[in-house]
Amino acid sequence: MKKLVFLFLFCGSYLQASAQTPKVVPFVLGLVDDSKGRAWVKDHPQESTLVDKFHSTENNLVTYVDSLIKEENKRTYDKVIASVSTWEKKDCFYCREFKRIQSKKLVEHMNEAYSFKWKDEVDENNYKIYRGVLKPKAFPEDLEKYSFLAGAYVRYGNQEEEKYSLKLNSKSKFDAILRELKALRCDILKVDIKDGETATQLITFLPTPKLKAYLDKQEPLRLAIQKKKEKFFQERKNSGLFSTAEEEQQN
Repeated sequence: MKKLVFLFLFCGSYLQASAQTPKVVPFVLGLVDDSKGRAWVKDHPQESTLVDKFHSTENNLVTYVDSLIKEENKRTYDKVIASVSTWEKKDCFYCREFKRIQSKKLVEHMNEAYSFKWKDEVDENNYKIYRGVLKPKAFPEDLEKYSFLAGAYVRYGNQEEEKYSLKLNSKSKFDAILRELKALRCDILKVDIKDGETATQLITFLPTPKLKAYLDKQEPLRLAIQKKKEKFFQERKNSGLFSTAEEEQQN
């Protein structure tokens, strides 16, 4: 009898701990930078496999994404192999502050959610840069919606009492987030759009209890990243190396 009780409690605690674990692909789609549309250098042997780059203040996020990939690999034969490296770029002083996640398989899965077009844009090596926008039906399942919104929240989110918000500079992601929040029947409190050279979109909402559980699970990681960014920017500002672009990023 005691063994049955122990097994019941163990299973219950395991299910509770894993209940809000996001799916890798939609979670990563939520957090990647796609401010001008998802950039895909299709024909470049290395850049074509780039998931995204992450500042040193986001190292915890890189570790978390890697742990999600490894955990999901245990449950599938379609395994994702990912590598993390320091960004090396000629004549780029600050590039070494960034880590890059690369994965051919993960990028293939991610790209299925986008519609890509080429608009005469090339990189410094003359490779074509395709720009992608998220498809209207990229996240058909609720778990995918929760995962996508959790990914966006951990990198672009904020919370004040019961109100949650997402501040973006991506029209594609903004449209997708607004669409999925409505599909999940969340209460949209405010939408603020600022056009211009540095266009931003701010969405303030009340999540449903189920979505709230996914967002709240990301809260410790979000706060840890926020704390590191505040410290980094303050140190950079004190050193006199603080740029206008960095100040806009902080705000």
